[in-house]
Amino acid sequence: MHIVTFERREPARSNATRHGRPGPGSMEAAALGFETLDATRRGARRLGALLPSGAHAGTVVDLNRAFAVKLAAEDAGAPEAEADSLLPSDALHFVQHLPGSLDAARTALDFALHSLDRYDALDLTSAGVIMPRKGVRLCAPVPHPGKILGVARNYGAHASERGEQSAAPQPVLFLKAPTAVIGPEDDIVIPAACSQADYEGELAAVISHRTHCVRVRDALRSVAGYCVANDVTARDYQNARGQHFLGKSCDTFAPLGPALVTADEIPDPQDLSIRTSLSGDVVQTGNTKEMRFSVAEIIAFASQLMTLEPGDVVLTGTPAGVGAARTPPRWLGDGDVVEVEIERLGRLANYVREAARRGEAGA
Repeated sequence: MHIVTFERREPARSNATRHGRPGPGSMEAAALGFETLDATRRGARRLGALLPSGAHAGTVVDLNRAFAVKLAAEDAGAPEAEADSLLPSDALHFVQHLPGSLDAARTALDFALHSLDRYDALDLTSAGVIMPRKGVRLCAPVPHPGKILGVARNYGAHASERGEQSAAPQPVLFLKAPTAVIGPEDDIVIPAACSQADYEGELAAVISHRTHCVRVRDALRSVAGYCVANDVTARDYQNARGQHFLGKSCDTFAPLGPALVTADEIPDPQDLSIRTSLSGDVVQTGNTKEMRFSVAEIIAFASQLMTLEPGDVVLTGTPAGVGAARTPPRWLGDGDVVEVEIERLGRLANYVREAARRGEAGA
């Protein structure tokens, strides 16, 4: 399933009325009792499913609300409360309640899809369940991870282009600040103090449950799902100034998206093609099979020394072709568009803009 976190661009109509008059679907709503469901506030972040293909491709389903409407249609006594307990409306609690929350999400999605395909179906648009893509803003699939763990030079060709003489015997890990996270519709903003911002297209794994001292053979059981990531890096801070953490952690330097594809749809994360484009030019191509350390090995190694928590994000390294390795170097600049695409996970595209230089703010 393709799980998204979204914000409505317009508030849902909770009682299917407009200007005090019954709107489409109001008779069904009143008959079923879901006209009393609370309206969803504009800007509130919610958990949804993105339909990637078929007649309704691009449609977003509010999973928690779909489940509540289904329960109301079945005459449940407290549909919203029951839906909240079985299928939370936010990404972190959804991950924490796996696998039960995924089962409930599938039930909610099946209900919505079945309704879309019936001519006499309930008006789920008026009920705030179904939204066209233009009616929502996609956020990072995990907007507030507890920590972001990265792996340095995990692709041999990238290590070579960065001047590595010999391969490390174990994954070389680093942390990236969670405050760097943005979604697929947000801009990468280059700080005024940074002059060498670089792109790094990567596969990201999201942790499903508390994980400590897990074995390699069991490590993928700790993965809730995968998404596309861009490990944007300020090379002038990471390299020349030795500020590795700061160079990785600038605001907006961790785009994630477009969806969290649940682990059941990606049985082998070590066979996915990955490509990065910068303003239309392909700058990175590779396959996750080229990783020195697999996703399972990275998780197992990290868990020997730290506890991984639900919602933590593990970045797994970038293929060759980063801007710093080009002649001349190709840094991100104002007006660029960075697109990272991973097979079966989708495409993450972010515009780049430069922050106002000191003294220009407010100009």
